[in-house]
Amino acid sequence: MGYFELLNIANLMHPLARLVSYARYYKSLTICGLHYIHHVDESQAISICRPDNSTHHEATTFLLSRLFSGDKIKTVVGHARNLKKFLDYLLFWRLDEDLENIHLIPVKSGGPFPLEVILQGFADYLRCIPNGYRPFADLKVPSQGIQWSMLDHVPLNKNALAEGKVVPVMVNNMHDLREADWCEYPSGSLSPIIHTACVYLEFLGNRTKRFEHLPLQQIPWKEIGEKHSLIAGITGSRKRIVYDVETIARDSGVVGPKGGRNRQGAPIDFKKVFSEEDVNAFFKLLDPYRSAQDLLLFSILRYFGLRPGEAASLRLDPLTLPAELHNYHNAREKLTKTLCGELQYVKEHGLNGAWVVNTGWKTQASHRFVPLITHRTNNSSTGEDTRFPTQDEFTDLLYWALVQRQDLMSHLNDEDHGYLFVSASNNSKGKPLSEKGVYIKFRSIVDELLKNSNGLVDLRSFYPHSFRHHFATTLLRRYKISLEEIRQWLGHSSVIITRNTYIHWIPDRANNDDKGTVIDIENTFRKQAEISGQMNAGKRETVDTGVGLT
Repeated sequence: MGYFELLNIANLMHPLARLVSYARYYKSLTICGLHYIHHVDESQAISICRPDNSTHHEATTFLLSRLFSGDKIKTVVGHARNLKKFLDYLLFWRLDEDLENIHLIPVKSGGPFPLEVILQGFADYLRCIPNGYRPFADLKVPSQGIQWSMLDHVPLNKNALAEGKVVPVMVNNMHDLREADWCEYPSGSLSPIIHTACVYLEFLGNRTKRFEHLPLQQIPWKEIGEKHSLIAGITGSRKRIVYDVETIARDSGVVGPKGGRNRQGAPIDFKKVFSEEDVNAFFKLLDPYRSAQDLLLFSILRYFGLRPGEAASLRLDPLTLPAELHNYHNAREKLTKTLCGELQYVKEHGLNGAWVVNTGWKTQASHRFVPLITHRTNNSSTGEDTRFPTQDEFTDLLYWALVQRQDLMSHLNDEDHGYLFVSASNNSKGKPLSEKGVYIKFRSIVDELLKNSNGLVDLRSFYPHSFRHHFATTLLRRYKISLEEIRQWLGHSSVIITRNTYIHWIPDRANNDDKGTVIDIENTFRKQAEISGQMNAGKRETVDTGVGLT
């Protein structure tokens, strides 16, 4: 296989026929493994390995160049995951050799450029593979990296495996059934992956001798205006040339980044949301002193609704931290008066002030202020009060977390990096906690909870992100907070996303707190049975009296 075989399928005009042809080819392949990422946890050591476990030098050098140019390791890991998919795709079609001489391939008048064909085929490949696939996940191997090199088949999603013989359907915005897109990735998710492929090709063309003749001008480009920059305010708007990955994704049948503005959100399954009992059991394992950092971390996830990555990235101004943390009363008082950063005590919120998280992550909507609400509410099903921590209780959580942070930071000789949460691992003690580190902590606590409860409390199907869902549903069902306010606190770009995601928990007009729960379903069936019984009794009475017979 090579470029010309790829071109024969790419020239098929009907997208479904093209995808079916690709799927059949991928199903027919017998492989000896795929590329995988080798990343040392909580460090900047990262590389991409070939299926034979050798280092892919061009790809690894590309990642290191991104790292040394100022990208954070989390961003570089994201590029590595995207690039791994592109390298697998090049491997299947044996395009690595063709790229060296692709500038010699003649282009017919009006025909597609070779690089454009390759990127279009890559977009179609992404539509055929599963999202979130983990090889040999049932073996529960701690590191999934090298497992990719052991595969003997190409992982495909259910649509590709069915080769278009089964038509998937979904509900559209008008709640009507329609044919689903042949892709497991959500709208806008393909464009960042394709963008990584484009910048990797640019790297090869500009930084390597082997690919110095790579015709980068064949990649689709577009101009965008910069109207809101400081320079634009002085000299007027400017034009910037960028890769037109949106067009590549759209040509493949999947909407690009701008389609994210029209995201509708998918309803969360009840099984993906913690019950109050599950959350309480989880927090009972966290010692307020020995596990102070973990207790504060998961409390922020639970009571502020942050994403795990947002919580791990929270920073404080080191110059505003209390100098003498061992002085309990003075230090606690200074926390509410002088502490500055993305977590601080704000007087404007409430009569006495409130703790507020000021966070911003990936999108403009993610930049938000989330206050700690402290008023009580009643759980109508149990009669118990539900409440978040008081401001004083949260101050205490923060104080002891900072005490533990100071102890962990003492192992570093560097200046204070300002991150609130730090690693407790022996090889990275005191360094900023990564998003992956949040998941590792969560899994460790969940495993301990399962062991201590003799298997009765099993939270292994949940993730740290589940606290965000618990936060949103608690505000809806217990606190009756408006959807628009919850949207702002969650950082959703549209209230439609919030409504559709948590539609099962939106209170109905009858103010039924049990709506959508097992109790509600049981009551519904009971009412239906009573109505059915009354109707049947009425029919029997009509037959017995002879009234109404024709």
